Amino acid sequence: MAERPPEPTSRTEPAVYAPIGEGEPLRQAEIISDLVQVRQSFASLPSQAGPEIEIIRHPYALVLTQDCDLEQDFALRFGNPEQPPPPEKLLPNILLCEVATLGELRDRTPKGSDIWRRVVDNRDERYHLLERVEPPADALGQGLPALGIDFKRCFTVPTDELYFRVRSGAKRRCRLNSPYLEHLSSRFSSFLSRVALPRPHAIPSK
Repeated sequence: MAERPPEPTSRTEPAVYAPIGEGEPLRQAEIISDLVQVRQSFASLPSQAGPEIEIIRHPYALVLTQDCDLEQDFALRFGNPEQPPPPEKLLPNILLCEVATLGELRDRTPKGSDIWRRVVDNRDERYHLLERVEPPADALGQGLPALGIDFKRCFTVPTDELYFRVRSGAKRRCRLNSPYLEHLSSRFSSFLSRVALPRPHAIPSK
């Protein structure tokens, strides 16, 4: 009797997002909503009246700091309350990037015949688009619209302040799963490492 061919196995595509669990450390490629950033107004620096505080509200932001650094900092910061860790071993700041809705990002991008097409395909080095988040993958169960990242729009928040913010108003929503996390991280690092040439190579057309 001839052997029966193996039945085809169905492959489940990996989920793009996962909800953030309670008590988790901050995660790379985590989306946070309603984040408040407080900083000294640069316009007030030369003023004799003293510093003025500027409040920036980010409807959405995404964490870019590496997971390994975030996990190590979390373990040191919250692992043993009776023995505070040395400050030099803690992350002083966390790197984030502003996140916009797709419509907002499209309004900001330069106008051109194929620029937005490259952005939508994630082929433009400056921008990165994320598909919508379904409610089951959102820690609040609401879901999120399709979002866009402009890698030039980065900022930092002190680590202790960011943990305070997510306990008192800012909302931790979800994070990117592998390999989507690595895809984002690779594109961001590529954007940072790009090299500007004084002129392109002179290659003859014939």
